Amino acid sequence: MKRRLPKNRIITKKKSYPLQDSPFYKLSSKTRLASLLGSTPKELKSLVGNDNYHCFTQTKKGKPRLIQEPLPHLDKIHSRVASLLCRIETVDGLHSGKKGRSNISNARAHLGPGRKVITADIKSFFPSTTRLMVFDFFYNTMQCSSDVADLLSRILTYDEHIPTGSRISMPLAYIANKRMFDEIEDAAMRVGAKMTIYVDDLTFSGVMLHKDFVKTLEMIAKKHGHRIHPSKTRFYSENAIKLITGAAIGEDRIFPRNRHLKALKEDLQIWINSPQKDRKLINKILGRLTFIGSIDPRYKDKARTFRNVAIK
Repeated sequence: MKRRLPKNRIITKKKSYPLQDSPFYKLSSKTRLASLLGSTPKELKSLVGNDNYHCFTQTKKGKPRLIQEPLPHLDKIHSRVASLLCRIETVDGLHSGKKGRSNISNARAHLGPGRKVITADIKSFFPSTTRLMVFDFFYNTMQCSSDVADLLSRILTYDEHIPTGSRISMPLAYIANKRMFDEIEDAAMRVGAKMTIYVDDLTFSGVMLHKDFVKTLEMIAKKHGHRIHPSKTRFYSENAIKLITGAAIGEDRIFPRNRHLKALKEDLQIWINSPQKDRKLINKILGRLTFIGSIDPRYKDKARTFRNVAIK
């Protein structure tokens, strides 16, 4: 029987250090780069190009999305680079790609009396994060030699942008755009607002926050080659229920969104009325219960009860 190879994953070994302590910092040799990534210069060169990806279309919320997924050899390299990038210290407001953080912790960060909230979305974040932005990060921020920065930028991108289906996508998108995020956060702090980041979702909250801040946000994003999605920007007054990255918050509490509760109720009704208990539906319901349970702990008990009844 053929032994199944272990799946690549991001491994940080619980390490966290300043950018200057990263092994990528001031890296000037492609031979040393290859050794760092457990590869050879020849193999790294062969991994440049779109033919090293499996591309397919994924439909989410009724919208088709093109996915570029690295093939096994490239996936191994991407996972290694992602593991090293994820060890670099980040701002406290980043909630994606960090252990112990999630879309729910992102929403919780904005609890508090009298806070107004702005939520915004960077349009096509991964496709608009270009190879030149990746090169700029490794060359100017990490101070790698130009040939090392160029090779890394080519290995880590598809068709001149960050791929959408790789382990490198999330950490690289953040770190390649760090100067933009830092500039936006500085602007938020000047108006007394708190900023959090969850992949391409930006959230701001503050007692003095005004909807005009959106113009500042749009200007900074455009300066750095990005665009704020015009139809996804929301301003919430201090008394409104705010919808933030999958959860709803009031002044001092967080609760599940009505549409998530409705979807759970509908799926449970289908399961109850179905003579043959479909395993996919069971897993879907358990997923909904687990997600809602991360917001409202009462649903954790409901998830355990449902699992005991549904899976015999």
